[in-house]
Amino acid sequence: MNDAGSDVNDVLETIRREIDGVDAALLSLVAQRLQLADKLAAVKAPQPGLPIRPGREVALLRRLVAAAPAPLDADLVIEIWRTLISAMLRRQRAIDVVVGGGRSDPMRLLDIARRHFGAQTRIREVGDPQIALQKVNDNPSTTVAVTNWPAAPSFGAWWPALSERRFSEVHLIAGLPLNSAPGEEPEAAVFAASPNEEAGGDISLLLAFDPHHRVQRALNEQGLNGREIARAEPRVLLRIEGFVAVDDARAAALARSGLDSVRVLGSYARV
Repeated sequence: MNDAGSDVNDVLETIRREIDGVDAALLSLVAQRLQLADKLAAVKAPQPGLPIRPGREVALLRRLVAAAPAPLDADLVIEIWRTLISAMLRRQRAIDVVVGGGRSDPMRLLDIARRHFGAQTRIREVGDPQIALQKVNDNPSTTVAVTNWPAAPSFGAWWPALSERRFSEVHLIAGLPLNSAPGEEPEAAVFAASPNEEAGGDISLLLAFDPHHRVQRALNEQGLNGREIARAEPRVLLRIEGFVAVDDARAAALARSGLDSVRVLGSYARV
């Protein structure tokens, strides 16, 4: 029995030493990645606005998830690399995240924001989604807003406020969580004062005035694969399959098909 116990202890000790070696290698690789990111930031020309690129981040995470060997799963890969991405962003600029969930569960939105932007990021709850959006207006180069999903039916229709002129430079740049079941709507939206970039497999949201209920005909005429997902007369919120840039001519052309004040709110992509 003693010999058997000694053998088990020897095996455990060997495995623990191997784990220690892997931990040391991981520390070295993380440090190396940060150093390379610092070099990249030093070479790039200074960019106005926030240093976040959600489209590029989604493309990176997709590649990593596809390449991940067993037993790594998608959620773990995303969690690890979101932490790394957030750490690198903080080295470039401090980002403030304001959470405005209205009547939704504020703790759930705070948890979603924390998981995405990292434990060291400054995150605070401000109550109303419009207050959160206004914070982005007030500090466009340092602040992003996390709100409950605009079309969520159980939290009140706050999304018509996005048609107000004061929010014309605030854009949807992400839907959270990034890893969700196919066809499932995001729980939260991320807004910033900068347009998003295409990641592939994108979904775009548009807002328009549709007093004559011509939205589906207008979408068909302009070759946009989409549908109405919420209505607050005469405003309508549209979900479009594919990436629609904020200056996309197809969106502007919707006015010729019977819609008014068409605005591309932005886009999101899932891992």
